[in-house]
Amino acid sequence: MSSSFNITQAAALNGFATLILLLVISVPPCLAADFWTPDDAGRITHAWTADESLVMCMQGRAVVMQVHLSTGKGLSYTVRFFNVKKDDFKRIMYRVGRNVKPKVQVNGQPLELESPTTATFDGMLTFTYPEDRGIVATRKTYPSTTKPLVIEQWQLRNSTTKPLDMVITGLRQAIPGTYRGKAVESDILVELISPAVESVTIAPGAALSFSQTLQCKLVSHPDIEVDVKAEHRYRRDLAEAAYRGPGRLETPDRSLDLAFALQKLHILECPIDTCKGVITHNGSLRYSPGIWANDPVEYSSPIFPFFGNAQLNEAGLNMYRIWQDHCQKHGIDPFPGSFEHPELRLVQKYRGDNAMVLYALPKFLMFLGDRKAAEELWPLVKFSAKSVNDHKTADGVIASRTDEMEGRYPTGTANLSTSALAYGGYCHAGRLAHALGKTATAVEFEQRAAALRKAIDVYFGAEVEGFKTYRYFKGNTTLRGWILLPLAMDITERQDSTVDALISEKLWPNRLTGGDILAESTRKTEWARETYYALRVLFKAGRTEEALKLTQCVVKAQVFGNEGPYPDEDAIDMLCPGSLYPRVFTEGMFGIVPTGLKSFECTPWLPKAWPTMALRDMRAFGEAWDMVVERVGDQQRTTISNTDGEVIFKGVGPAGKTYSVSFKRPNE
Repeated sequence: MSSSFNITQAAALNGFATLILLLVISVPPCLAADFWTPDDAGRITHAWTADESLVMCMQGRAVVMQVHLSTGKGLSYTVRFFNVKKDDFKRIMYRVGRNVKPKVQVNGQPLELESPTTATFDGMLTFTYPEDRGIVATRKTYPSTTKPLVIEQWQLRNSTTKPLDMVITGLRQAIPGTYRGKAVESDILVELISPAVESVTIAPGAALSFSQTLQCKLVSHPDIEVDVKAEHRYRRDLAEAAYRGPGRLETPDRSLDLAFALQKLHILECPIDTCKGVITHNGSLRYSPGIWANDPVEYSSPIFPFFGNAQLNEAGLNMYRIWQDHCQKHGIDPFPGSFEHPELRLVQKYRGDNAMVLYALPKFLMFLGDRKAAEELWPLVKFSAKSVNDHKTADGVIASRTDEMEGRYPTGTANLSTSALAYGGYCHAGRLAHALGKTATAVEFEQRAAALRKAIDVYFGAEVEGFKTYRYFKGNTTLRGWILLPLAMDITERQDSTVDALISEKLWPNRLTGGDILAESTRKTEWARETYYALRVLFKAGRTEEALKLTQCVVKAQVFGNEGPYPDEDAIDMLCPGSLYPRVFTEGMFGIVPTGLKSFECTPWLPKAWPTMALRDMRAFGEAWDMVVERVGDQQRTTISNTDGEVIFKGVGPAGKTYSVSFKRPNE
């Protein structure tokens, strides 16, 4: 009896322990709180229960707007307009405060429209106000796709069981504009315009709809013709392209897929009109317009071709044309690092920008798959390669005064980032040269890459804070986030220890709450761009389960958290690091590396719990194709097919096997 009891008790205790263990294993690693709630249609919604703030940027080709909302301060937005004066590109900034709202009376009493209670984003921001005097008001706001114009679509719905009489006082109010405390030119006029609605009776359940616009123009010009239905359709089409158009991620984790679509939307809306034509830009109030060798070049441009958007690709090409034109006219000493301000003049340099361009440009061109474009911009590939080679030190690495941190951290005379990017750049430039029939140049670039790879290991390879990884510069004794860059460039000599350093408490202490990796182990500064690089590197290194869990943590905190849906390290909504997120999948989880204008290698890493994953309707290499990875026993089956269902490639093998894929036809 006693013995039986003990055995049963022990079994129960063992079962309890097993249950606890299972619970511990199954607890999601991400501890971040939800802010946005997604629905089946891809919309995200937040309902206010406390004094929480929301910041969201949206943009068109002639306007960038940043919306601010909190329960305490209400709703306001700041707007920057572009290209209003074709001979003067000074910045035009306006702020529309919480009090600039339609004046509405219901049964003779003013309607109170203070702080909204919910916000929904689906490419446009829709706010719902609490019921007042029997009216529930919604306010949908978004920028025009092509005009210097912001649209607000209002709907006032009668939520009572009785008819309500309503009057709206028309509004035509000039909004004063300032930039850095200086008044905007007197020949520029920005007006908030809404129609007057004479007394009208709204039946129970019915609604009154009208639109209010903020438009910018020259005083001497007539009002902008506004077709609200067309503007709504253009913006809706942009969102549809993001959610259901070319370039989609399909996984068992719908939050990852939706995050992919949201970041894609931000990328699709980044082309902007400038004095030098339509270019891609960072999508912020402070840094618009402007192009940098790190943000839209290194981080963003390699993902552009996957989405099959002609305007985005052309804007990307125009961005590189500005670089090439400058180099042809002014030389490469110094190599240009950024073109800023409305006139897009050269500002930054000496950051290793030559290596950034050398890495990103041939990669972008191969993904684009357009031979004519590749031939056109080949001079810039050569310019950047020559500048890199001109900065080679006696130790065989690449000298640079600073890096993309722009002096925030010490970098010595040669830093790991510049040399690693230069190595990756030589590899990509060599493959592009082969594709263009420039065999001698291809061989030269390959030789430079091989020599630089050895030099990187000798010069930067070191034990740092207990990890056999890389020092960031000579004399550096602390771990830096950018030690991941050699791994991103497929330099694997110190891969395992470097990965261990990345996911250690020293460099990524807040990883389970979706926090960013530290720029340096001894400082609290987090740098989101390094986080998304790190996630890609974890997949490339075959640390699939860790990479997936940390990606889910980051998405929960940064896309669906209170600072989402666009990861934003500067609180001004730059295009990156959000544009690095899709590359976690295309280049990390699916392991796509271009090898020519019509070919690539892929090394897919299917998570253990997933039966399948896919990239749908990708448009890289000038083709439309799907990539599906499925579990077959303990193997993976990888299938590449065109959108007509024709199989281009099929392979079966273990996780981590690399396949070569070509879209070339027999006569090509």
